[in-house]
Amino acid sequence: MDRLADVIVKKRRLIFWIFVLLTVLSACFIPEVDINYNLAKYLPSEMRTSKALEIMEKEFSLTGSARVMVENISLPEAVAIKQRLAGVDGVKSVIWLDDVADIHKPLEYLDSKTVESYYKDGAALFMVEFDEGDYSLNTGKAVSDIQAIIGEKGAVGGSAVTTKFMRESTIREVVSAAIIAAPIIFIILLLTSHSWFEPFIYVVVMGVSVVINMGTNVVFGSISFITQASAALLQFAISMDYAIFLLHRYREEKARGVEPETAMKKAIISSFSSIGASCLTTVAGFVALMFMRYKIGFDMGAVLSKGVLISLLTVIFLLPGITLFTDGLLERTQHKPLLPSLSKLGSGIVRYGAVVIVLLAIIIVPAYRAQASNAFLYGENAMISVEDSEFGKKVERIDERFGIYNPLVLLVPRGSIPDEISLADALMEKDYVSSVQTIVTLADPAIPREILPEALLENFTSPNYTRMIINLDLPVESAATLRAVEEIGRMSYGHYGDAYFLLGSSSSVSDVKQVVDRDYSTVSLISICAVGLIILLTFRSLTIPVLLVLVIETSIWMNMAVPYFMDENLSFIGYLVVSAIQLGATVDYAILMTSRYMENRKAYSKKEAAIKALTDSGWSVITSAMILFVACMGVGVASSIRAVSEMILLLGRGAAISCVLVLVLLPQLLIIFDGVIGKTTLKAKERDKSVKEGTSL
Repeated sequence: MDRLADVIVKKRRLIFWIFVLLTVLSACFIPEVDINYNLAKYLPSEMRTSKALEIMEKEFSLTGSARVMVENISLPEAVAIKQRLAGVDGVKSVIWLDDVADIHKPLEYLDSKTVESYYKDGAALFMVEFDEGDYSLNTGKAVSDIQAIIGEKGAVGGSAVTTKFMRESTIREVVSAAIIAAPIIFIILLLTSHSWFEPFIYVVVMGVSVVINMGTNVVFGSISFITQASAALLQFAISMDYAIFLLHRYREEKARGVEPETAMKKAIISSFSSIGASCLTTVAGFVALMFMRYKIGFDMGAVLSKGVLISLLTVIFLLPGITLFTDGLLERTQHKPLLPSLSKLGSGIVRYGAVVIVLLAIIIVPAYRAQASNAFLYGENAMISVEDSEFGKKVERIDERFGIYNPLVLLVPRGSIPDEISLADALMEKDYVSSVQTIVTLADPAIPREILPEALLENFTSPNYTRMIINLDLPVESAATLRAVEEIGRMSYGHYGDAYFLLGSSSSVSDVKQVVDRDYSTVSLISICAVGLIILLTFRSLTIPVLLVLVIETSIWMNMAVPYFMDENLSFIGYLVVSAIQLGATVDYAILMTSRYMENRKAYSKKEAAIKALTDSGWSVITSAMILFVACMGVGVASSIRAVSEMILLLGRGAAISCVLVLVLLPQLLIIFDGVIGKTTLKAKERDKSVKEGTSL
């Protein structure tokens, strides 16, 4: 490590220009990173939903869809608008009332349920199918063209429109989150630094690492929109610790009268183990996500692991050079500490340790039980919340007039027309089914299929399957929806056995739940074991890993218990990934506190060592936690994507809770188990035995 530190300091100019080149190249690659909005892509291939998607794509192609409502129009005007919609580039077909009934007859002579599915109270509802999938840019352009045609009189909803909204909002909200969080983070850094210029170094170094990570994401081919919306600020906030720790060590070395270059070498050597351990524990949490069967975990874990490692390399190699280049400016802009010493707080915490232990003992069991009893959302509502947006209000207008739009695609083996008629009629009799679109409902079954319009045949039949589009008048995810999906499955099984396939947001909920429930146990076990092993190797202790993991796991339980007591449903993604990220990201606080305690214990009694550890590292812990908290609040407030917002808000609150427990609970545990730590830690005998434990505090 001595030789590496010497090279970093001596070759700082070369290293600086290498990072400049890497940053410029990475910035050029950022627009080339493909963003994926199709979360079904991440389901395990053996799941029935994945098989249904594969068959659907092979037999019919996965085309996008939308509902278009136009209000205050007559039947002839609706026909004219339908023709304009059908002429939009990228639109494959438009289905309306005139496709399922003779609109030249008086409406009162037609089936009322059929009529009201397409025309109600002077409003027409068109079902649009696109040439390409929901996630295609061409489909997004077609949606924009449709919105231009219908103007303010109309509203557009459906999966293709939701995807377009997410695509536009993801980019906008990343910028909004940065605008919200950046000034507050900068103020926090100003308050906790010893130089007015110091925060600029932190921001530049972390900014470089974020740009390099975003650009190198091109190696993955594509990343999810959830990762894209959260990774940059998470990386910035989580890895800021490394820069703070190294610069603080440099300042301590300089305070001893050492020359800048020598001080930096010593700072690199002395801080590398704690920074390295912090980095590895964070990476361990992210790597645990990569073992999820639901591959969104691999996506997030890979991007964030790479980002944290890049941050570590940037801090170790780039920060020393920038600091030495600007050392004179750092000296000239020094100021007295703006924050008070934490020595009195440390004394108080140690003095009232028994009260702290009792209070937490009372809280921990209910918190553990509550977090295990949370209710989760697994469907589309777990991904995106649009109620307060303009897009959400338009979707609500459609739902109020025509009912909820929740389509299921049922693929049944082609061949038996009587079975298709029987199944379609049985489905239409169900109160929760608002419409069934298939070839036997859109054309007279008595007409030979050979003479039916080619467009109709292409939409609903393939060489092996007939497609039925069933619209449920039920929310995507509810107990009633689950029962309806199960009943549709039983009805389909009665006609076709296991040869049918059901596809849609509601039908995929049970598949996602099955995968996620198993993934949570896997991720938790791997993250705890990996983090514990890293701590064990860092401190060479059997007891310290248990204590540190216990403190952070307690904070995770308390964090996850909040939604239960507030009677809120959680997005499954937030719950799944936050536990691993919070453990990996905030155990750094405990590592820093414990490192200081073990250093101080060589010269002080256990209580004095705990107070001094809290005094020396308290503001570093608080600064790191506040930065992560503020960054998460910025993303959480700015994001309309429910999965992102909930996940980030959970992590921000978790950082705050972890900070409190590290400052309040960890010192008590280190004091209580001091003897055990001494017996189970290598080289613990170096601690000064001459210090009496009866020292008055």
